[in-house]
Amino acid sequence: MTELERFRSLFNQQVLHTFDYLRTVGEPQWQGIPSDSEALYLGSRINKITIAALSRHLATAESHWISQLPSLPANGTMPMPEKDPVVEAVKTVPSFIDVYEKRHQKNMERLAMLGAADLDKRLVFAGRHYTGMGLLWSILGHHAYHLGQMDLLMRQQGVEAPEYMEWREKERVVG
Repeated sequence: MTELERFRSLFNQQVLHTFDYLRTVGEPQWQGIPSDSEALYLGSRINKITIAALSRHLATAESHWISQLPSLPANGTMPMPEKDPVVEAVKTVPSFIDVYEKRHQKNMERLAMLGAADLDKRLVFAGRHYTGMGLLWSILGHHAYHLGQMDLLMRQQGVEAPEYMEWREKERVVG
């Protein structure tokens, strides 16, 4: 298994697992504002974030990064993702999952097309230096970071989230 194949396998299972998370969320929890207290402080940047906003951010950022990687010149600077009007317009959990599933499928197709030059090239994103492969692993970490936040927001609202790393795939080696 190549490093890219390992990444694709783990990333795919993590995103599919996120869809399983989202299917347990009702509409009130989708837009629910988290509780914020001294005992459970989420920080100044995210104390008003919702599951909907985190989910939209993941769908938009992942599509942006994966689509930009092959066309970015070596040593180029990747722009920050911008809000996507299609993703932002989605109002219900099932509709969002449909949009995100289509984007994820396209992401997986794009990842399969990456070559050694894409993975080895150096680039800059948010003032940090990466190789293409390093950026991909950072995307996986970014997804896990926000999935943890979504898990916390779900639990605050009485929704029991699926267990982490209980992927859909049970038979073959994932990564």
